[in-house]
Amino acid sequence: MQHILSIAGSDSCAGAGIQADLKTISALGGYGLTVITAVTAQNTAGVRAFQEVELDIVQAQLEAIFADIRVDAVKIGMLASSKLIELIASFFSSLYKGRIFKEKYDYSRLPLVVDPVMVAKSGDRLLAEDAVESLKNRLFPLATVITPNLPEAEKLLRRSISDQAAMEMACRDLLQLGSQWVVVKGGHLAGEPVDIVGHKDFIYKQSGRRVAGGNNHGTGCTFSSALASYLAQGCELPEGVSKAKKYVENCLAGGFAIGQGVGIMDHFNELREIKRC
Repeated sequence: MQHILSIAGSDSCAGAGIQADLKTISALGGYGLTVITAVTAQNTAGVRAFQEVELDIVQAQLEAIFADIRVDAVKIGMLASSKLIELIASFFSSLYKGRIFKEKYDYSRLPLVVDPVMVAKSGDRLLAEDAVESLKNRLFPLATVITPNLPEAEKLLRRSISDQAAMEMACRDLLQLGSQWVVVKGGHLAGEPVDIVGHKDFIYKQSGRRVAGGNNHGTGCTFSSALASYLAQGCELPEGVSKAKKYVENCLAGGFAIGQGVGIMDHFNELREIKRC
């Protein structure tokens, strides 16, 4: 069984964040580990408040995991401040270079999936404005892949992205920030969702199908943790992207409402056998 670490915020309605990551990892046959970076007070209608976890506690969580348990892939989600991004980047830079925990495992090629969470589905901002540059300069160069959606790609590049041609150019420009791969997700455009997947040597389109219903809280978290799970299993990145996209589509197909706002996905849609009294 692969061990996938999610470094992210907690979502109190359990549709996104750490909770969505754990559901995804479990559904795909892995064992989920967590480092919680923030606690949010949110429901399906929006984020009411959030509190960052203190930096020394985040550091202690990372050290506790890596001192004891093999980690096969990492997904990074909500990092709300530049100080927290600096801490995470410093930890993984040292890990990759063998400066820490080198007696445990060779982590020089540990897959690192970075989902640049900036704004919640409700529109609430989850990343400080001054932290964007830290994300680009410190964390992206360490990443195996970054997975921005269109609004996130627009904030990173400070320009509008309105069609697939603009998505391809955005993918090329985001690759210049240092990650090995970039997946620009196209679900915000009209029509069938097409993602642009880029590497230094090539760029291609990953097609998908649009699932009706609007129960889509946590799609970004789910995609990135699914991708980390498939990379941990040994999939090459293009195969992992394809499988993760199909998994998200299946979760969306089983989505349902639990409150008055955006509905959630069913992470166990393929496994569920509904039994009623």
